[in-house]
Amino acid sequence: MRVTRKIGLICTIIIVLSHITLFGNAITYDIATGTLQDFAINYNDNPDDPSAYMNSTPVWDHPGFLGRLIYTGEPTQLTFFNHGPTTGGSRFYFTGTDWSAQSSTGYYREFFIVARAKGLRHSPSNAQHDFSQSNTVITGPGQMVDIPYGAGDELVAIGQWGYNAQGQYAQYTGNNGYQYLYPYRYIWIDLTIIRTRNANRNRWITYYESALCIQSDEEASVLLTLSGEDNKGWGWGQMPESFSFSIEKTVEDGFPFSWLQQTSTMYNALEIAKVIYRAEDSAASIRFASDATGYQSQFFFRNQYGDVFPFSLAFDASKPNRTVVPITSSQTFETAVQSVTSPIDGNSTHQMHVLEGGVKAYLPIYQNPPMGLYTSTVYVFVEPVE
Repeated sequence: MRVTRKIGLICTIIIVLSHITLFGNAITYDIATGTLQDFAINYNDNPDDPSAYMNSTPVWDHPGFLGRLIYTGEPTQLTFFNHGPTTGGSRFYFTGTDWSAQSSTGYYREFFIVARAKGLRHSPSNAQHDFSQSNTVITGPGQMVDIPYGAGDELVAIGQWGYNAQGQYAQYTGNNGYQYLYPYRYIWIDLTIIRTRNANRNRWITYYESALCIQSDEEASVLLTLSGEDNKGWGWGQMPESFSFSIEKTVEDGFPFSWLQQTSTMYNALEIAKVIYRAEDSAASIRFASDATGYQSQFFFRNQYGDVFPFSLAFDASKPNRTVVPITSSQTFETAVQSVTSPIDGNSTHQMHVLEGGVKAYLPIYQNPPMGLYTSTVYVFVEPVE
């Protein structure tokens, strides 16, 4: 029997009556040749000392390869957090799940993460550039990977300095090719887990889970849930679901109220965020709520003086392509099996359970609230389904 568990993520929107431009920092998961599931818990890597990986030797061909994170946006730092059950130790852990799919954190396998950041230039030849030339070892929560360069398709104006397709920097004249704001189209980060010999296993515990949250300085984030199996375990149960889930805010904290005031229906609504779900084998149902219990969908903005006004949300699915739908307490959005092509390896395509789309805000009733700093929290729930 499958036991459904919820994983909640939060997107916070802030309104200020002053002009701040849109931004587009995003982190998504690219499976490449990796996986998020079926890691061997009765196995430790050799070597299992972090210092053995603090060098220039890539480890993407290691059996612990998770895949890639794809980043677009300005230079940033990506911070790694533990999002799931933990032993309370200083590193990352697979923790056991019992027959009822509840966590048994007394049983675990410790691991750390090896990351390698690279860039893909705008060149038609898709020139890959290993700009870091070395690995970054993340031994525990709160540690970071530095992304010193920006990535994306944004352009500069004539007279401004920009990059050409080969990543060279000069003033853009309008026809000399230096039109890109960033030197790369994409930055990707190879992620590999290294299982250490620090473990406490029990023959009755077969299945294990872990959850990593990676967040940029600009609050784009991706959640990776991992599953593992001790094939020497005797316990009953089922492998935990493994998936990636990204939230990208598409308006920066402090967008002007006038943008929202111009919306009246879900068809001219303001996109405030994008969500992306991907999984090899796990279908899911996704829903949105205005409270942490997941049962309310009356959305309000509030300011520091207690002023409140309501607004509505809609979800516009782009993959699979569906009609925009208002968000209510009973409305759920289901994943579908679709082809996902890697932006790094254009010929690399995988069939995955997918849901991608925009969260849009609008004002069906005209509002003219007092000036102030207004905030609202939107809760997103991901529920595995049969």
